[in-house]
Amino acid sequence: MSALPERVAIIANDPISGEGAAAYLRSTLQYAVLPPGEFPRADILLVVVPEVREKTLLDLWRMRRAAIGPDIRVVLVVDRIDKVELSRLTGLGVTSVLFRGSATRERILEALTFRRRETESDDFLAARLLETFHATESDVRYSGGFLDHHSLQPREVEILELLAQGLGTVEIADRMSYSERTIKNIISALLTRFDLRNRSHAVAYALRAGII
Repeated sequence: MSALPERVAIIANDPISGEGAAAYLRSTLQYAVLPPGEFPRADILLVVVPEVREKTLLDLWRMRRAAIGPDIRVVLVVDRIDKVELSRLTGLGVTSVLFRGSATRERILEALTFRRRETESDDFLAARLLETFHATESDVRYSGGFLDHHSLQPREVEILELLAQGLGTVEIADRMSYSERTIKNIISALLTRFDLRNRSHAVAYALRAGII
């Protein structure tokens, strides 16, 4: 006998994002999309918003209190988030956070299956969620552009500065409290975005542009 599909309630700030997420799930037998207003019956909340605000936190708190099941999971798809916000989300059942620009069907389906490990502390979970978000954010590939302060995030500038000092990816990861994989993803995204040959080329380019 096959298992019943898990019930997913989609919360989105605009109808296009909501319908797009629903289309991803309707193509599978593993999940059933609930109609609007039936989120208390959900096993999983899929929340698609540009950023986490106080209203987002309050809405999640209310939804979890109204939910029938005590173990409702939350998958968050956002454009931006920081560790402070994530530390507040860990107590609201958030198990995965994805960058909206690279939230493919496969990534969303994978995130929906993930469950929090019983041994994870809130701090550990927040760090893992932030790392996952940064990894998916760095996977986005841009067309070539001009390398300047306006086209770079602060952490990208910091990585270029550390590369210029001769640090390797392991040392940079330790210095910035990221995993080595995340640092490599960020560097790879930089090289692709600005059509640079290698790390030395990126450092030389940044020096000429006056960024570092």
